[in-house]
Amino acid sequence: MSEQEQTLVQQDVKDMSGQIVKALQNRNKKKFKATVYLTEEAEKAFTELYIHRLRKDRKIDRSIIACDAIQMLYEKECIEAPSN
Repeated sequence: MSEQEQTLVQQDVKDMSGQIVKALQNRNKKKFKATVYLTEEAEKAFTELYIHRLRKDRKIDRSIIACDAIQMLYEKECIEAPSN
């Protein structure tokens, strides 16, 4: 295995362990049901992300993907954004 392949494997392991920690943290949180209307492009991206995570043997459901996306957008726009 080349050095680049080893680096990619190590990154995948790090990503998976981070996902496991997030999944365990999310498991204990109160959950709310919501209906979300997606554009065709967003639905396709959502499905591709779900399939991508399944191929990496991550046991994940679609709600975790949605929660992660909302949390990341919140952090980007509300926490990291400079105040005006």
